[in-house]
Amino acid sequence: MRMFQEIKQRWTSHTSLPEIAGEVADQCLEAVWQRVQHQVSTLSTAEARGYIRARGVAVVQPRLASASTEHDVLEQLRPQLYFLTVEAVIGRVQDRLREHARDSRWRHAA
Repeated sequence: MRMFQEIKQRWTSHTSLPEIAGEVADQCLEAVWQRVQHQVSTLSTAEARGYIRARGVAVVQPRLASASTEHDVLEQLRPQLYFLTVEAVIGRVQDRLREHARDSRWRHAA
């Protein structure tokens, strides 16, 4: 019976990793944006990704640690959860950057 519970927990944790990552990314977005907005628009896409990753880690790690505990994420799945969360944060920041660029072009055109 214990083996079945472990398999079930692994399956449940594994399938919910993208959802947990998205939730944590949403919670961290504003704080990461505040850290990177002044610099990220001047960087290439690859540089911006690295910059967001480097500056966002201080925001993401503590929140991710508590979310991992809240959701009972297995220790061996936490690196994957970290990767998914960081990628989600990077994507959200880049989306926001594109949104701001579009808004500023619109304002300049008017």
